[in-house]
Amino acid sequence: MAGLFVFKLLAAACAWLIFTSYYGISDFSVYFRDSSAHIHNFFHPDQPQAVTWNPRFDDDAVFDGAALMIGINMLLHLFSFGNFYVHAVFFCFFSFTGLTCLLKAFNKHFPQKKSIVIALFFIPGIWFWGSAPVKECVIIGACGLLVWVTDFGLKLSYSKRGLFLTCFLLVFIAWLKIYVLCALVPLLVVNGIVVSTPGRKLARSYLLIFGSFALLAAAAAYFSPRYNVLRIISDKQAKAISEARGGVFLASEKNFISVNYHNSGSILELQPDSTYRIRDGSSYLLWQQNNMADTSYIQNSKDSSVYTWLYSVVPARSVRDVKKLRPLPADYIAYAPIAFYETLMQPTFGKADSWLELAALVENCWILLLIILTVCFFDRTVLQKKEILFFCLFFSVIIFVLVGITTPAIGGMVRYRTIGLLFLTSACFLMLDEKKLKELFRIAKAEAKDDLSDVMDELR
Repeated sequence: MAGLFVFKLLAAACAWLIFTSYYGISDFSVYFRDSSAHIHNFFHPDQPQAVTWNPRFDDDAVFDGAALMIGINMLLHLFSFGNFYVHAVFFCFFSFTGLTCLLKAFNKHFPQKKSIVIALFFIPGIWFWGSAPVKECVIIGACGLLVWVTDFGLKLSYSKRGLFLTCFLLVFIAWLKIYVLCALVPLLVVNGIVVSTPGRKLARSYLLIFGSFALLAAAAAYFSPRYNVLRIISDKQAKAISEARGGVFLASEKNFISVNYHNSGSILELQPDSTYRIRDGSSYLLWQQNNMADTSYIQNSKDSSVYTWLYSVVPARSVRDVKKLRPLPADYIAYAPIAFYETLMQPTFGKADSWLELAALVENCWILLLIILTVCFFDRTVLQKKEILFFCLFFSVIIFVLVGITTPAIGGMVRYRTIGLLFLTSACFLMLDEKKLKELFRIAKAEAKDDLSDVMDELR
């Protein structure tokens, strides 16, 4: 296990080298720098330092994963004394803990499936993003711990410590990535029902729980449009499309705006209280806070509103076309297969514009080969634990669909799918009959050897 941890530390070092030399800025450098600035501003309010990410403390702050990442880094400063590498080692250790917990959870039910280690520790995308000090690394750690504590939702009783840890992890995941929680909770509930009511059909349980959650979502939307789940996803999609273009993002009480990333210095006017105003005659994109789906392009601005700097985003290098969805069930159902396919296969041939995207393309080809081998060499014994298999498959499908709907930037898509890819590849290795595959290789090797012998005999 020590070797596997060192392997993850190597991935963290690679991430740091790539993003400092190739991109110049990254999320983890922003989290670290902003955490240092917040600590400095707390102890030296008379000499404030600028921060890149300035989350609002309103209702949306509950789901602001960036604020949580900055907060974690602020806590780590108590031990690291400002050394970034200490932070990197901590995040690697947390992710490694989650993966180890997942390995124990899988081994409990599938002790014969030794190859599951490959899915957890050796898939390139999971290895890379699951080791860099970003949200994906933390969400892997939290999900791994949650699966281990709840035994995929199959645990019948909990100690006080186990119940507290479960509740804490659920809140933690909700704060970090709310859509991951939305994918996890129904699956945990389904398995909880199956294990507590022997004889209940798994398919019926899935229909019951997902139907119940759909009715609850519809009721919430009916009583308050603010909690319309489809509207929330639609607004997030519109916001992500704007962010893919890059820019500096600010907010007032009524509006959310995006200013050109490279021209922000000539458009924004800093005020003494650290807020901003828009210079007259400027151009920018605007959305109303209560309607993120409609974009307004403002020219020759006369806006006198006061804005708070939220964050800045470097323009994405590769962006795919994403259909803007209306908050209607039919739109989402029709687009779900496309979203899943795009998340699984992007970047495709012809869209890999950098060596990093080329590496992602090679990984996609390998994953597609793994899926084909799984279908051809399916191990039926895995169906004895179909609750765990379906948990992994449904979780990955939900994550892939949500990422495909809300992420136009191909680089972002490759990164955000990490937690879904972890469970998808795990499911594939669970379903893959290793004995049949080894037998195929043995036969192919023997035939190749015989053919080579025939060729050598003819040459003689």
